Amino acid sequence: MAKNKFFKTVVTLGALGVASKVAYDKYKNVKSEFEKEENDSLGTEVKKYNAIFQNKVVEVDDEVFTGCEVKAIGSKAVIDLGLAVFEKDVYIDFTSKASSVTIVLPEGVNAACDIEKRASVINNLVENTDEEGIHTVYVIGTADASRIQIVPVDFYVDDDDDFEDIEDNAADSEAESASGDDKEAEEAKAVKADEEETASKKDKAEDVKTAGEKSENTADDKVSEAEKASENDDLENMEDPDDESDLRKIDGAIELTVEEVTK
Repeated sequence: MAKNKFFKTVVTLGALGVASKVAYDKYKNVKSEFEKEENDSLGTEVKKYNAIFQNKVVEVDDEVFTGCEVKAIGSKAVIDLGLAVFEKDVYIDFTSKASSVTIVLPEGVNAACDIEKRASVINNLVENTDEEGIHTVYVIGTADASRIQIVPVDFYVDDDDDFEDIEDNAADSEAESASGDDKEAEEAKAVKADEEETASKKDKAEDVKTAGEKSENTADDKVSEAEKASENDDLENMEDPDDESDLRKIDGAIELTVEEVTK
């Protein structure tokens, strides 16, 4: 049982290895054919642009564009004709499998599509005009599990401008928020300083009040001590402490007895 399981595993791995080798060889052959076709078309009127499992960008700058053929397999291809020169109607013939193909056209050029699609999305975002002398780019081909876009040259520029506006607005909002936070922090700091100043003044007033009370208590104590000392001096100067007449003279007060009043 274990032998059969091991044998099946070996066979499966072997089959996968063979399939991978076959797929890789096929990929190499197709890639080689694509590169040969593209190189052979360099001197022709209709050039060929091919891509297999890669990102490819083709730019035609300040040249007369007379049409092209595009093949894309598992790739992302951009045919940028934004700076190309158009002297007549032209054709772009393409085949796309599991790929994204974007064709960028300049202003003053119309676009028409005739595409056979299967599980694909086709977007023609070029606004055509009826003016005389306007040339048309005819996009024809087949698309399998692909996305095909035909856009004007300013399509991505507008998106960038909008994105920059969003960034600027976000930066302004952040700056305003930061300014508001700083202002609130300064106001809170000022309120705290006022509270601390009020508390300090209150403490000083309490200290002054306490010092005044202590001063009054000290003065009262001194007066009391002086009175006691005066009394002691009077007692010492008395000729006879038991004599009532002398006692009545303490503190400068003289009291008369009944006998004295009668006299």
